[in-house]
Amino acid sequence: MIENPAQPRTAAPARLGRLGPLLGGLHLGWSLPSAAAGTLLQALLAQRLGDGKVGALAVITTAGAVVAIAGTVVAGAWSDRTRSRFGRRNPWILGGAVASAAGLALTGVLTWLPAQIVAFALFQGGLNAMLAAAGALLPDRVAGSALGKASAFAGGGYLVGTAIGGVAASAAITAPAWGLVIVPWTMVAAALALVLLVREGSSLGLPREAASVRAVLRSLLPPRDRDFLLAFTGRFCVVLGLTVVVFYQLYVFTDFLGTGTVAAAGHIALGTVLLAVTALITAAGGGVLSDRLGRRKPLVVLASLLIAAAAVPVTLAPGVGTLMAFYVVAGAGYGLYLSVDAALMVEVLPSTGAEAKELGMLSVANSAPSVVAPVVAAGLVTGFGFHALFGFTIVIAVAGGLCVAAIRRVR
Repeated sequence: MIENPAQPRTAAPARLGRLGPLLGGLHLGWSLPSAAAGTLLQALLAQRLGDGKVGALAVITTAGAVVAIAGTVVAGAWSDRTRSRFGRRNPWILGGAVASAAGLALTGVLTWLPAQIVAFALFQGGLNAMLAAAGALLPDRVAGSALGKASAFAGGGYLVGTAIGGVAASAAITAPAWGLVIVPWTMVAAALALVLLVREGSSLGLPREAASVRAVLRSLLPPRDRDFLLAFTGRFCVVLGLTVVVFYQLYVFTDFLGTGTVAAAGHIALGTVLLAVTALITAAGGGVLSDRLGRRKPLVVLASLLIAAAAVPVTLAPGVGTLMAFYVVAGAGYGLYLSVDAALMVEVLPSTGAEAKELGMLSVANSAPSVVAPVVAAGLVTGFGFHALFGFTIVIAVAGGLCVAAIRRVR
């Protein structure tokens, strides 16, 4: 049953215990297929559609991102209102993982483009429903003094999964359909492990309120809060700055730098590993340092500036070497960003009792760039060439850092 929450946040233990590693495992489980899917879908469309690949990719990914945005907000709000003997979060975590894995597998199996669009939308919708509920585990179960560590576990898992996903995509580049069928089930395994090992108490006894249509619609509205808006905009800008480059990295290598598809896959695998290794180094220390300093904003601002700086060499002297340097420096910035961002987002929440909904809305800033990036990239490349992608990354990442710096409620 789904009802409206009205309870205060319960006191969370200061120690993470098994929740930390399991959060890392969950984020590894979904980031692996997500990272692999970007490259494998591009390769699959190139095999089947040839010159029509760019347009088809834009349609599929845009539809998926729109569903992801809606799924994040709706699932977050419904998770807060869920009353079941399995709790509020775990049913959405496991159910979303299963739906998402099935959607990506179907994307590889189906050959009719409209059906692929629907399947990929299911993948994105299920994934973001899972993440909306999983994100609420931090305010539900983690004390403020351990939020940085929890954020670092999640960020580290994401980075490891992204690296493995890049390698998996490279291995399956000549058989992308099979790759899309195989890779998504890691998220189901990770979600099942978390649900079984981190039991959630029944939510049947939590306060209830009649779930009228008006109340449900009102629950989907974002809070009217300056810092919330700045946090959303800052995250959106930083993620968009990376997305316009990384999401189109296969075409950057083949169409911009002139490498073959197989060689490009090898470069992407190497670049993804470089990004993950440097990111893991900064993520490992960033969360702990943030907890000890009691400060979030300076580290997030520094991370955004590192991402901007990474794009400068490619803009001035494009080549495989400078693009590899981009992966290294951007990885350092992104790791630092991931290690602190989740903690900052929890602390910027303006109210309690609807954490999954509000964190889900902030998570839209992770999904929305996938909608905007194809349009932005197409306009930039068509009008100004591939150089403009990296120039855009510089500007938008700096803008994201300035938004975070202007937040008042978080140090």
